[in-house]
Formats: sequence, C-alpha cells, structure tokens
Amino acid sequence: RLPLSAHCISAFSRAPQGAAPRIRLGMTAEEETKETTPGIVDMKVTTKKPPTFYIRSAKSFFTGVETEGGEKKEPVNELSISGLGDAINAAVAAAAALESEGLGKITKVETSYPGMTTNGAERGCPRIMIRLVRK
Repeated sequence: RLPLSAHCISAFSRAPQGAAPRIRLGMTAEEETKETTPGIVDMKVTTKKPPTFYIRSAKSFFTGVETEGGEKKEPVNELSISGLGDAINAAVAAAAALESEGLGKITKVETSYPGMTTNGAERGCPRIMIRLVRK
C-alpha cells in the first residue's frame, strides 16, 4: 500500500487519454514552474526537493535573477504556489517566507480535496493553492 502522497502523485501522473498530466514524478525545475498567463507563474511543489529549494525559487521569481549565461530574468507580478499531500508544508513555507520578508502578499488561499482514482479505488488527496502578488 502506498502512502497518501504517493497516491496523490501517481493519480495525477495518469491523465485521461489525450490530456497532458498535471504532475509527474521526477519533474524538472522547468516543468514545475510554468507561466501560463503573462506575468503569472504557477509553481508546483513536490516532496522530491526540500522546502528551502522552493523558498529560494519563489524569492527569485519576485526579485528577478541573472542566469549563468548573463540573461536577466525580470521579476514576475503574480505567483501561484500549489502542493498536493505531503508537499503542502513546502508550499506554505515558501509563501510564508515571501510574505515575512516583504517580497509578496498572499491574496488567496484555496484548499481542496480532489478525488483520485488509484487501482480502481477512489481516494481523496489534500491540495493547497496559494496566490501571491509582488509588493
């Protein structure tokens, strides 16, 4: 039997036929953060990396960074951080760190318990989505 977080991730990794999966095991950093709307970045937090990685990553989105190649990445205006199961703690830690350092303000916190089908059994999986705007 898999732990709850494994059920959540494996259920999301199997998307309906023809649909792209939202979360997969072993995502790259580029896949974890996507800009679907200009100026708004979606950061999907997993348990594969420590919370400090996501805190550092979230800070860099609001401060802007310079890549190794000398390319300047501008700060984003809005960041959406989401986590499933055991990754909720890392998502909350990243959002709280941004707000406590005065880089961003939490504008919306949404929780849900979507049903996941794993091996024919329907189970719920806790989910959190935190939206922040840059100060």
